[in-house]
Amino acid sequence: MNRWVIGALGMFPSMIAGVVGSLLVASWADGLPDPVATHWGGDGADGFTSVGVVIALPAVVGILGAVLGVLSVLVRDRGAVRLTLGIVVGVAVSTIAIIVGSTEMQRGLADAGDAATPTWQLLVGWLVGLAAGVGTAALVPKWTTAEQPADVGERPDVALAPGERALWTRVVTTSRVATSIIAIALMILISVALLVRSWPVIVIAVVVLVVSVAMWSVRVTVDRRGVAVRGRLGWPRTVIPMGEIDHAEYVRVRAVRDFGGFGYRVAMHGDLKGAKGFVLRSGDALLMVRRGGARDVVVVDDARTAAGLINRFVYPAGRGEWR
Repeated sequence: MNRWVIGALGMFPSMIAGVVGSLLVASWADGLPDPVATHWGGDGADGFTSVGVVIALPAVVGILGAVLGVLSVLVRDRGAVRLTLGIVVGVAVSTIAIIVGSTEMQRGLADAGDAATPTWQLLVGWLVGLAAGVGTAALVPKWTTAEQPADVGERPDVALAPGERALWTRVVTTSRVATSIIAIALMILISVALLVRSWPVIVIAVVVLVVSVAMWSVRVTVDRRGVAVRGRLGWPRTVIPMGEIDHAEYVRVRAVRDFGGFGYRVAMHGDLKGAKGFVLRSGDALLMVRRGGARDVVVVDDARTAAGLINRFVYPAGRGEWR
């Protein structure tokens, strides 16, 4: 793991975006109303901030993003690093882009109260942030862990006759608790969207709804080629070739305590620290340890059988081959 490269990827995108954003806003200072509109409601601009503070805001957001991004050097798993950097950089850059865009539209106004509600500026800001996050994640270099992590669960085995074919598949759905939380959040979002009649809020509600439906259940399939996890709509989708797996374990997962919640998660502490994957509820889970040391997890019924089948595919002769 090249910590210098990871640190640079965590620091510079947000920092550069913040500096550029502040310089742009500063160059427009003479043509901006003072104060500048920084918040809009259903009836237009209803929150205002001095020009000096608005000039500093992009740099402040950039610094915060850089600090959080640099902390990603503490994460060992490459997938977790990519996810962390992508989210941090994406959120920081999109926030900066929205600040700059919503400020630029007020150039030439005498009164910020006349500023229209930002529309395309929000969309552009989100797209710029998405591009920055995806681009940063793609630049994370590959590495391998010198030592395999110690087992945290049971390594089962499933006996297969010579030439026997086997396929294991199960569907796991989101727990009732998580479903209730998502339903309440959607009701609140939809209610707010109807009250303020704001299309950005409506877009957010639709995105949350689509993602919730896609993640509500996943199908896990194990065969000789590898392990595939697919969402209800075909996305999200994860495929791990059998040749990349060192072994599989059967473990017990407590969603909130081990992973901080439900969905596609990364464990930040405990025996499963660094493991990432689909945690739709608590219970039995399949833990796959890759040859490079990375760990993938999915909470699913009959995980012991799935782990045993994977171990048999990886080591056809059985326990005698296990390292």
